Amino acid sequence: MKKSAFIGLVSGFALITGSILVGNTWGKFFDPASLLVVAGGTAAAVVINYSFKDLKRLPGMTQQIFTFNPPSLQRHLDQVSNMARTARREGVLALDQHLDDIDDDLLRFGLERAVDGMGEDEIAELLDQRIAEKRRRHQLVADAFTKAGTYSPAFGMVGTLIGLIQMLNNLDDPSKIGSGMATALVTTFYGAVLANLAFLPLGNRARKQNKRRAKAHHIVREGVLAIARGDSPRMIEQRLGFLPDGEEGEATADEAATEGATDPQTATAAA
Repeated sequence: MKKSAFIGLVSGFALITGSILVGNTWGKFFDPASLLVVAGGTAAAVVINYSFKDLKRLPGMTQQIFTFNPPSLQRHLDQVSNMARTARREGVLALDQHLDDIDDDLLRFGLERAVDGMGEDEIAELLDQRIAEKRRRHQLVADAFTKAGTYSPAFGMVGTLIGLIQMLNNLDDPSKIGSGMATALVTTFYGAVLANLAFLPLGNRARKQNKRRAKAHHIVREGVLAIARGDSPRMIEQRLGFLPDGEEGEATADEAATEGATDPQTATAAA
């Protein structure tokens, strides 16, 4: 799973480069000015959309696309079940002795609030706030790549128009029209390749990773609230046990609605 994004990018660019080298005009495909228009224009347009605080997060969040470790939904369910059994057998206060054994910060945070005697509604509100912040942070990189995939073909067209204008100003030399047209079209080529081979696929990959995170958050949230209510471990397992069996499925409807509001490309993108 970790290697597929890297393999796809490398193989895709290698195949395109190979097909160019097969021809005799490969030199025409390298144009620094065209690359500057597409890459620079796309980067500038993305920067306009975000604050400097968000932009500082993008490199680290981008790296996570390639190093993502999917959270084990079954492991989350098992931890919630074990905590529920302890609370059922020894009382909620007994969970305080086991909090250090929990590696998930959201689950530990929720159980700490339950041990402190907070009500279910208060715990739900605090968990929702933390989940929303995590979701917004991880959604940042997906939205950024999707926007870049939208902008790069447009800047490819901008570069083409610039090249055509420059070419039309030199119509007194017909021998340069063909080469000028080829140079003008290179920017469209750059924009299309970057959008469809890099930006949009990486944005979709980030959204799929966010769906998996959202399912883990759902298990933790519902599990903590069930423990706070005093539900039995069996009831919790029956209520949440369906999620690990369909780990690659869609996120819940409320998560999809929230994601759709922040994603300009689709109204149904899940967390």
